[in-house]
Formats: sequence, structure tokens, C-alpha cells
Amino acid sequence: MRQFSVRVTVTNPTDPKREADVELLVDTGATLSWVPREVAEKIGAPLVSRSSIRLADGRLVERETSVGIFRFDGTAMGSPFVIAEVGDGYLLGATTLEALGLGVDPIKERLFRQSLLAM
Repeated sequence: MRQFSVRVTVTNPTDPKREADVELLVDTGATLSWVPREVAEKIGAPLVSRSSIRLADGRLVERETSVGIFRFDGTAMGSPFVIAEVGDGYLLGATTLEALGLGVDPIKERLFRQSLLAM
């Protein structure tokens, strides 16, 4: 699959005035989104837990997690995310994509709206 990035806005869920725009690589293989630590700190994102996360290359890392409101193209929804450290990738993962009702068109390198699924 071709890779592409999109600009999203991440907002503190309890203080909507604290928000930041961030460029994230669309990654449907990642469960969670990964937001740079400096962005999480700027918006005052609440720390939820510290979790063990398996990376695509098989390594296991420990990272803090948080929650935020993600906004893209007029749609907003809450989603958990990993607080990425220096050297980590910055990703828009499957959980956030699904929460926002977004599908991925890798050929045209774009996101599109689709119906939310409840099964």
C-alpha cells in the first residue's frame, strides 16, 4: 500500500481551547494513532496509562497513552492515542480512522467518509 500523510487537529477532551494541528502518516496496520509528545504536552492531553506495544518490526516498547478529540475534514471524534517519543513514527491508526468514519483510498492518497459500522 502506498503511504501518505494527512493533517489533523488533536484537541484536549476536557479543554477544547487547547488544540494543535499535526501531520500523521495514515497507517491502517496500526491499531492506535501515534501523536508526538510535544503535541500531547501542548494540548495538555491527559495521561491514561503506560502500555507495552508491539511495533511492526516485532520490537516491544513501553509508551504512555492518552485520549484526544481528533478532527479531520469537519468530522470530530474521541480516540485513544500513543504518545510518541523522538524517533517514533507519527501515525493515524485504524481506531481513529474508524471512529471518524473514514476510509482510505491508497491509490488517490486520500481519506473519504464512510458509514460507521455497528456489528
